[in-house]
Amino acid sequence: MLAISTLKSLNLHANPFITPSGWRSFFNLSETRGIQLVELDISLNRIGDVGVAALGSLLSTNNNTFKTLDMAQLEDSGDISNNVTSQGWVSLFNQLKDTNLALTKLILNGNCIDDQGMELLIQTVSIMSSLEHLEVAANRLVTPIGWQALSDYPQSPSFALEEILLDENEINDDIIVAFTNALAQNKTLKRFSFFDCTDEDGIDLITERGWGTVSTLLCNKTSIMDTYRSNHIIYDACYDDDDNGVASYMYLNENKDKAEVARQKILQTHFSTEYDAISHIQEFLDMELEIMPTAIAWIGKPTPMGWSGKSVSGLSTMYNLMRRLPDLFDSSCKEKPSTGKRKHFA
Repeated sequence: MLAISTLKSLNLHANPFITPSGWRSFFNLSETRGIQLVELDISLNRIGDVGVAALGSLLSTNNNTFKTLDMAQLEDSGDISNNVTSQGWVSLFNQLKDTNLALTKLILNGNCIDDQGMELLIQTVSIMSSLEHLEVAANRLVTPIGWQALSDYPQSPSFALEEILLDENEINDDIIVAFTNALAQNKTLKRFSFFDCTDEDGIDLITERGWGTVSTLLCNKTSIMDTYRSNHIIYDACYDDDDNGVASYMYLNENKDKAEVARQKILQTHFSTEYDAISHIQEFLDMELEIMPTAIAWIGKPTPMGWSGKSVSGLSTMYNLMRRLPDLFDSSCKEKPSTGKRKHFA
C-alpha cells in the first residue's frame, strides 16, 4: 500500500494490535516514500509517544498536503507506554507550532493534553489560516489556567474557524466570557460547543453569567446601533435553556439574509412593545428629512421568503412614527430643519 503514490485518504481507526513501534515504522515509511495523504484517521489507537513523535516528523515534512487529521482518544490502553502522554503532546505541538499546517479539520477529543500542551496547541493553530473545524472535547487534564489561552485565539489574524467543539472540559464562566468577548469582531465562526462542562461533582461550570455574555454577543441591547453591530453569524452553541434568549437569537442567525437578521433583532429588542416603540422613536425623529424615506422603507420591509424563526412586523413602529410626526406625510409640510445627524440602515 505504501508504494501507491496516489493514496490520499486512510482510515486506521481502532487497530488495537498495532504497537507504538509499529506506528513509528508506519509513519517513518510514509515520510520516506513520500506518501502525500490528505485525510488520516488514527483515532482510538495505541500510538504512544514514540509513534506520535514520528507522526510529527511526517506532518512537518508534508505540511501542505494534510487537510483532515483525526487523533481522538490516543489514551485508550491501560498500559501507559501505549498511550500518548501529556509530554508526548507537548513534544508534538512543539514540533508543529511553527510549521503552518494546511489542515482544515483537526480532531483531538479525549486525550491527555494538559495546560502546557493546550497553550502550545493554541500557538500551533493560531497561524493556520486554513483551519475551519477544531475539536478538543474531553481533555480533562486542562485546567482553567490552560484554557485561558483560548481567549487569544479568535484575535489571531489567521483565525478562520467555522466550528470549535470544546465539550466535557473544565471550562468555567471566566473562560467563556473571555472567549466570547474575543469574538466581538469575528465574522467566520458559526458554531461553538461547550456542552457538559462540569466539575468532578457534575456541577455546571458555565452559569447564567457565562451564557449572558453569549446573549450579549448575539444581541447587544445597549442601543439600536449596538444591536445592529451584534454577531449575526453564530447559530449553534449547544444551548438548551432560552432564559437569556440565546436559542432564539441563534435561530435567527440561521437565516442567510443578515441584514434582515439585524433588522429583526432591532425590532424585537427595541420596538417589541408599545413602551419600547415610543421610547426609541426619537431615533427616527432625529433623522434628516431626506433620509426619512429610506428609514420608512426599512421599517416596513417585508420578511423574506423562507424565513426561519420569529418574525416581527415593523408596521406598528411606522404607525407610532406617523403619530409623532403626522406632517411628514403631508405634502404641504415645511422642510424639517437639519440636525446634522445621519443614520444608516441595511
